[in-house]
Amino acid sequence: MQAALVLMSRPPIPGKTKTGLESHLKKEECAELHQAFLKDINTNFLNLKKVYSRLDLYLSHTPAASFQFTDVIGDQFVRIPQRGKNLGEKMYYAIFDAYQKSNLPVLITGYELPLLDIDIFTEALAGLKERDLVIGPSQAEGYYLIGMKKPQKFLFDFENRGNSSVLEKTIREASRHNLKSHFLPEASDVDTFKELLQLRSELIKREVDSNYPQNTQKIIRKIFDY
Repeated sequence: MQAALVLMSRPPIPGKTKTGLESHLKKEECAELHQAFLKDINTNFLNLKKVYSRLDLYLSHTPAASFQFTDVIGDQFVRIPQRGKNLGEKMYYAIFDAYQKSNLPVLITGYELPLLDIDIFTEALAGLKERDLVIGPSQAEGYYLIGMKKPQKFLFDFENRGNSSVLEKTIREASRHNLKSHFLPEASDVDTFKELLQLRSELIKREVDSNYPQNTQKIIRKIFDY
């Protein structure tokens, strides 16, 4: 399978990232956690790239912030400055720009899931062989990953379309346009201290292998002093 994989992230700057954790963590610790997530995702994506005949990697970042990723995301990721006035537009244009560069099916995901198995991306890529759309639902009624064979702007244009969740709107629009979807297992971001405690617990139980999030484990050990 040939595809483009887009990682979307804001810069890991203290006071500007993971602010939901500032009730228990210092701003610098929140930024260090973000950096650790990025380093582990970088490793996993490069491991995934070895498996496929062609997997083009992209980093969708805040404009003029590319240098802030130098030490955490490798130069194998082509930088794509974000554009658009809201998250939906930024996601669409990131997919559009990656598609224009690679002319391949595109997957896009965020940086906040350090425990997301590499098998999830393998399943997502396989799903795009048979279906038009791949969706990874999140526990917050959105999604942590979406993939498509070509850019579909209507999947991100949800202004004035009611109060249902992003996931519900996406599924409804996909169905309305006769797109066949493949759904991945549900996953959760790490946005709250409770979710950070859950991540800590899962790291302790998880078997250490080549895709184990070593950098995330290191910063969590520092935060909890164990």
